[in-house]
Amino acid sequence: MAPKIKSQGIGPTSREVRGGIAVKSRVKFLGAGMASFGGALAAWALSLAVLALVPWWAKIPLGLINGITIGILFIVGHDACHGILFPFRWMNRLSGRICMLPPLHPYTAWTHNHNGLHHGFTNIKEKDPGFPPLSLEEYQGLSMFGRWLYRVNRTWYGLGLLYFTQMWLKWEVLPTRARAPKKWLAYQLDRLLVVVFAAAWIGGLTGVSLWMDENPLWNILFGFFLPQFMWNWLIGFIILQQHTHPRVAWYSERDLPNPSYYHSQIQATPHLFFPGPFRFLMRHVMEHTVHHADPTIPLYHLPDAQRELSKVYKKDMVRVIWTKEGFLHMLKICKLYDYSTHRWTDYDGTPLTEPLIAPGSHSPLASTP
Repeated sequence: MAPKIKSQGIGPTSREVRGGIAVKSRVKFLGAGMASFGGALAAWALSLAVLALVPWWAKIPLGLINGITIGILFIVGHDACHGILFPFRWMNRLSGRICMLPPLHPYTAWTHNHNGLHHGFTNIKEKDPGFPPLSLEEYQGLSMFGRWLYRVNRTWYGLGLLYFTQMWLKWEVLPTRARAPKKWLAYQLDRLLVVVFAAAWIGGLTGVSLWMDENPLWNILFGFFLPQFMWNWLIGFIILQQHTHPRVAWYSERDLPNPSYYHSQIQATPHLFFPGPFRFLMRHVMEHTVHHADPTIPLYHLPDAQRELSKVYKKDMVRVIWTKEGFLHMLKICKLYDYSTHRWTDYDGTPLTEPLIAPGSHSPLASTP
C-alpha cells in the first residue's frame, strides 16, 4: 500500500496540541522518579556484581542482561536530562549524570544533542543527529568502506554499530567543534568523568578477578565489552524506529519553509505498539509521539498521555503494531532518501515509496545543488 501524501497545511500549533493533554500528565512525582532511577541503578549494579563472581560461562547471559539494564538506565537518564524525572532540578541533573555514566555518555553532550538539536530540528538532516538517511548523491560520494558501513548500519544485526559510529563517536565523545556543546569546559569535564568511570569499571572487574585468582580477561570481556555491545544494539534498535518508517518523511535545509511543529513532532514521530512486557521494561520509550508533542511529560505518564493524543490526532500519526516482519520491511525500504521528491529509494536510486509530501508544500532553495 502506497503511503498517503501529507497535506500542505502546517497543522495545529504546539499550544493547540498540548492543550488537549491533561495537565496532570506533566506533574513530576518524587516517588515515581525514585522508583525508576533507583530500580534501574540497582539492577545494573546487582547484575554486574553477580557477573564478576560467577564462572565464565555464566557471565555471558549476565553480560547481556547488564547491557539491557544500561539501556534502561539510559532511558531513565533521558528523562532526567529533560528535567522531568524529579520535581527538583538538582535531582534531575545529578541523576542524569549518574544514569549517563554506564552508557559512557557525557551529560553535557547528550543534553545539547538531544534536547537542543533533536527536539529542535526533528527529522531535518543537517541538524538532527538522529540517524538521518543519506541521499543517493551522498551515498555515492562515500568510499567503498563508507558505503559498506552505511549498508551494514541499516540491517537488523548492524544497529549497534549504527549507534556506536553515528551517535556515540560522532556526537557524544569525538564531535567536531561545530557539533560539540557550546559549554566547552563543562563538556570536557563530563567527558573526563566518563573516562574515569570507564577506567574504574574495568579496574574493579580486574581487581575482583585477581582477588579470586582468575584471568581478568573474562570479567573485562563479559562485564564491560559485552554489556556495551548489547546496550548499543538495543538503543540503535529503539532510536532508528522512533523517526524512521516508510511513511515518515525526512527534510533538509533545502525545504522552505522548514517543516512545521505538526509535521515533525506529530507526523514524523511514529507510535509503535510493542508487547506489554517490552513497554514496561523500556519504560514506555516507544510512546514517542506524545514525548515529541510535549517533552515535559515524564515517562511514568506517557501511556495515558499518548492515548489522549491519539484520540484527537491519530489520523495524522503513523501508528504501527510492531512485528518482526514489519521491522524487517522497514529496513528493506528505508535505505536512502530523495530529499527533492521526498521518497525512500534503493541504493541505486530506484524509488521504493511514493512521494511522502504533497508537491509544492515546501519550496527548495534554488541556490542549493
